[in-house]
Amino acid sequence: MLALCLSLFSWQQNAVAAGAATQTSTAIQRPQQWAQAVDSTANLFKVNDAFYRSAQIQAEQLPTLQALGIKTVVSLRAFHSDEQILKNSGIRMQRIGINTWDINDNNVILALRTLRSAQQQGPVLLHCQHGADRTGLITAMYRILYQSWSKEQALEELTQGGYGYHSMWKNIPDYLRRVDVEKIRQGVNLP
Repeated sequence: MLALCLSLFSWQQNAVAAGAATQTSTAIQRPQQWAQAVDSTANLFKVNDAFYRSAQIQAEQLPTLQALGIKTVVSLRAFHSDEQILKNSGIRMQRIGINTWDINDNNVILALRTLRSAQQQGPVLLHCQHGADRTGLITAMYRILYQSWSKEQALEELTQGGYGYHSMWKNIPDYLRRVDVEKIRQGVNLP
């Protein structure tokens, strides 16, 4: 199993490098309602005043996160922790390990609950490794549940928003198209 995961990770890294070159060379026309760039070199975008999304955070980004008023970082990475980076920063860490190849309702519900709960303390940054796929999915579900976006609108931002979506993860748009929104809404205890 470990060999399979390592092989998949290596394959993903090669696909990411190829996808990143394509993404950065294409000028993207951004609708105003899509997340707005704060620092495109870090894939850091503002979804709203209480929610930011990014790629894996680095220690040198701490001053930016603190200036934005980020109170909590929610990581979707299954095999990496932000504990050392955030140590003594005043920013709390929450971790919901989600494997990109195994998206399910329980993970989505837990991530959305964690995100909403953390927002009660102040602005939250959500990230995964690249800030594209897992982060994109949870952001899309956030848009659908809390901002009344359609699945189609959320899917368009996820795949066309310039966040680096990797088309090899076909399971993510498939999940978004078929997800039972009412089941997720009940799972996160929304009226």
